[in-house]
Amino acid sequence: LLNLLSGRNITGKVSGNIWLNGRPCEDGALSLVSRFISQDDVMLPTMTVSEIIEMAIRFRVEGIGEEELESRKKHAINTLELEKCQNTRIGDSMDKGVSGGERKRTAIAMEMATNSSVLFLDEPTSGLDIYTSLLVIKLLKKIAQSGQTVITVIHQPSSDIFNLFDDVVLLSQGKTVYFGPQDQIVPYFSKIGYKCPNYTNPADFMFTDVLNESGKDISPRTSKLEFQKELSQRLSEEWNKSELANSLRSRVQNPNTSVINESSFIDTINSFSQFKLLSQRAFKNMARNKLMVRIRVAQSIIIGLIFGIVFYDSRNKSLEVKIQNFMGALFFSCISQFLPVAVNVLSTFSTELHVVQRELQSEYYSLFPYFSAKVLVEIPLQIIGPIIFTSISYYMIGFRSEFRYFAIHACGLILLSLNAFALGIFTSTLFKSITVALSFLPMLVVIPMIFGGFIVNTGSMLGWIGWLQWTSPIKYAFTMLTTNQLSGFTIDGEPVGDEKLESLSLGRFKIVGCALFLLLLFIIMIVASYFGLLRITSNGKLRTKTTSTKKKKSILLGNPDERFIKNHSNKF
Repeated sequence: LLNLLSGRNITGKVSGNIWLNGRPCEDGALSLVSRFISQDDVMLPTMTVSEIIEMAIRFRVEGIGEEELESRKKHAINTLELEKCQNTRIGDSMDKGVSGGERKRTAIAMEMATNSSVLFLDEPTSGLDIYTSLLVIKLLKKIAQSGQTVITVIHQPSSDIFNLFDDVVLLSQGKTVYFGPQDQIVPYFSKIGYKCPNYTNPADFMFTDVLNESGKDISPRTSKLEFQKELSQRLSEEWNKSELANSLRSRVQNPNTSVINESSFIDTINSFSQFKLLSQRAFKNMARNKLMVRIRVAQSIIIGLIFGIVFYDSRNKSLEVKIQNFMGALFFSCISQFLPVAVNVLSTFSTELHVVQRELQSEYYSLFPYFSAKVLVEIPLQIIGPIIFTSISYYMIGFRSEFRYFAIHACGLILLSLNAFALGIFTSTLFKSITVALSFLPMLVVIPMIFGGFIVNTGSMLGWIGWLQWTSPIKYAFTMLTTNQLSGFTIDGEPVGDEKLESLSLGRFKIVGCALFLLLLFIIMIVASYFGLLRITSNGKLRTKTTSTKKKKSILLGNPDERFIKNHSNKF
């Protein structure tokens, strides 16, 4: 229900209208004055509580000064009682950070700090102990008393928590069976035959004795579902003819529009500002994720040393051994810079994807600025790995000693690493489960390996399948590296290197051509990754039409809509 009210995750057929102070909330207009706090408090584990709240404000308030920023942040931290943990990182399963209650309060502070008029919360006490749950609801009560409207779904609240609510909406089978003050719910149901015993939690009584009539026997001829429908219909009819319902109708027919004005709207900053903030955050996130950076660097060093030792000084071996060792070293150099990178990127990005989805749904930023910042920040790391690997292994193996050959070798592996990076992101956008994605990735890696030009002579393949070699980034990288080492290589005037290249049937593309194709494949895969990410962050539907902020404002501003008065003359 909250997803529908807040305009999030709307799938399937939906009917009805949402009104705010007599104005229609169409085309996502409600997002200008409301924020949604989901059940899952997913945040970047490397950021501190203070930094996360500050970032939320910067994304939502364009041109905010440092003084106002600090004031809003401090107010949110004080209101949610986060002073003790404001400089503590959120943390994760590997790096302990804030507690579950502190995480939940941080999520609330992020949305509260933007001064939105309405806060939607989906089960804010889920997963929390009794004390922390009570603390969270007390803080929400404080926010409501400050002037913000707080709407929350809650299941099985304790009596202490239930007594903190101002108004309660009780639903059964999608029908309203009570909507009014919390302190009137027990007297109301007593009048219609449901007397709550003394020392009983009213919330528990509503769920067990009212909504389910647990003490009543069901006729053998009546199914549980039919009984529930009949009960819901009867309770709804009783409610519709009650004095509380009549009072509510009167209030609805005379809505107050004083709250809806320009100052109530939340404006997202422009795309370039989003890109700058996201780039800064991504760099900070990477710098603080020291374990992952160290693993990637150590991986390049260790693999480089292993290659250097295994293929050590191959240039001084016999011709047959030299060629064999060179081919093996070149091909598996490609594999070493392709498979590990794809797996690493898939693992880390799939974890970050949950945070991105939540922030996109909350309209902190648009997808394109985020994706651009992500690629920009990750590219240097994908470049460093191949350079470290090449610097260690290249001269140990005994490849051509001139620097230009070294540079071409490194460039080929860098371009291949970038393709692996793009493949990792693309694979993560195919599946919601990281386990399924990791299971699927080997197939996407094995195919380029088979058509890489070393395991099988691609010139001998059947035409109907041989064309797949031109989709393999490993094929282009291997061709580039092999041509770099063997082209023009002679012994006693014999073009041994060129003859070997011809026998490999690597195709007509040489170093520059292969580099361009690797760059093209990278661009294609990055574009595919972007649209894959767009698909999963928009519930499987590519958004082709968006409503401008200006139009959203015009929807909410003004006097009550005539349709509202007409449609709500006899119902609410």
